[in-house]
Amino acid sequence: MFGMNEVDEELRRGLGLATKELEPLLRDGGDAAEMKFMECCRCLWKANGTELVEPFVDAVFNMLPETSRCVLFQRLLTIVYVAQDSERLQRAAEEAGVGASPAPPDGRGAT
Repeated sequence: MFGMNEVDEELRRGLGLATKELEPLLRDGGDAAEMKFMECCRCLWKANGTELVEPFVDAVFNMLPETSRCVLFQRLLTIVYVAQDSERLQRAAEEAGVGASPAPPDGRGAT
């Protein structure tokens, strides 16, 4: 796991800001703070997965007011549930397609 120096470096590279610059926004809470938190997490995740996200969350999540923390938790659960549902539907479609005949190359079915 990386430290906050690496987190700040990646946030500067990806979003042009550092955690110190986020503090006032996060402490105020609300939709803007919640969206910025999620944007930072996504930026860090894309750069290096949990190695950068974990120290960021450890350092700044509790700066958010309780209401914003609850909203973020609900949003994250929604993302997980949607991803799981999507994965399950994709698997079901693939399984249903296993025994089906492929469509002809012209895209029209047999008539």
